[in-house]
Amino acid sequence: MGYLPLSTPALAVGSSSTSQVSFLLDLVVLILAALVFSLIFARLRLFVVAGQILAGMIVGPYVLGWVTDPLVLNELSQIGVVLLLFIIGLELDPRELRKIISKVSMLTALEIGIAFAFGLLASYLLKFSLLESIIFAFAASMTSTAVVGKVFLSKRILRTPESGFLIGLLVIEDMFAVAFLIILSSITSSNIGTFPYYAIGSSVSTRGFFSAIEAALGGLALIGLAYAVSHYVAPTVINHLSYFEEEFEEIPFLFALGLGFLFALIAAVLGYSPGTGAFIVGLSISGKQSRFLSSRIAPIKDLFIVLFFVSMGGLIDPQPALALGWIIVVAFALLITGKFAGGFTIGEILSYQSRRQTKNNSSNNSNNSKSKEEQDIFHMGNEKLASASHYGAWLIPRGEFSLIIGVLAVSLSLVNGTFYSLIGLSVIVTTIVASIIQRQIEPKSAASIFPLKGKTDADV
Repeated sequence: MGYLPLSTPALAVGSSSTSQVSFLLDLVVLILAALVFSLIFARLRLFVVAGQILAGMIVGPYVLGWVTDPLVLNELSQIGVVLLLFIIGLELDPRELRKIISKVSMLTALEIGIAFAFGLLASYLLKFSLLESIIFAFAASMTSTAVVGKVFLSKRILRTPESGFLIGLLVIEDMFAVAFLIILSSITSSNIGTFPYYAIGSSVSTRGFFSAIEAALGGLALIGLAYAVSHYVAPTVINHLSYFEEEFEEIPFLFALGLGFLFALIAAVLGYSPGTGAFIVGLSISGKQSRFLSSRIAPIKDLFIVLFFVSMGGLIDPQPALALGWIIVVAFALLITGKFAGGFTIGEILSYQSRRQTKNNSSNNSNNSKSKEEQDIFHMGNEKLASASHYGAWLIPRGEFSLIIGVLAVSLSLVNGTFYSLIGLSVIVTTIVASIIQRQIEPKSAASIFPLKGKTDADV
């Protein structure tokens, strides 16, 4: 009788052994596939992110069927998004972003507008309805913050003025995406508001109106809380925890991890993407505190980031899109052209204003604080990175918000499976094409990666 409690857990473990083996097998297959395709794409000097997405699609349930249940991994992969955006926020300087926020907003609207117009043209060729065309064009206008941020991190150029400007632009894009998701949800949803006392009225427009108010208030509360924590709580705690760094490294690590995921949770409760909350609190912390937290999280972020991209690829069914034939080639060409044109346009605007500012400064020798600040905004320093073509190439990859919009539209029965298949393939195609275009634009300074030999540009 005394041994019965010990045998019961053993039976429970035995009954779940099959599911555990299945989960571990899926994990091994995805990781090995990601490794093989990452090596291939690195050898070809393409973004390895695209290889990881393609690996997930090939071994996933819709192609080879080696991994039949990517949903569990999809949940785990969200950890990677939170960690990635938290790291990006810590790496950026909030003071520099404040200088360019107004101009970033205007240029983001212009860039999205250009990409949206090309997306509508692609939708017309695909014979989508008006509503489907609007959803597709907007989903295809969202550059992937996760993809671009991962590339910036891997190339160690996140602290350059160019990357700071582009990340600021992508953050504004994400805000547009969140607003579009709210509007999309209000079309058919019968319970929009997160908080019951906002969900009043019976009409769709009334629900959508109060949902927008709720989202705005929630965003302001999230920003205010992040500011309070970063200025009044985090510095004191970090300074105290730094004394334990050498002897107990896990203590600062747990604080950094807890801070990022706490704000991810708060953002999710308020109706925002969890990654948005992690990014906001990371961006709010600056100086030595941000470097301290970033160094604590860096060792584990790569695992979950890879899981995110691989599992995202596993959810893509390419068959419905490929069944459309040659027309998808034209559609993808329009999507790539539209995003490149949008990035090229804002690059030309920045270049023109930089030249004009430099000319004004040289003519009147005025070095007041206002002109210096404007010069910092428009003069990007490194000409190779700041060309208009380079801006266009960076903005081509689509990613997480495109897929999120597609999933929501399918769940609301606003579109069919072919729509999501097109969105999924566009993520892979645009990411691959972006790396090819960037390599052609900047062949000498682009990183050469030889994973089997460990060579660099200096060795060839």
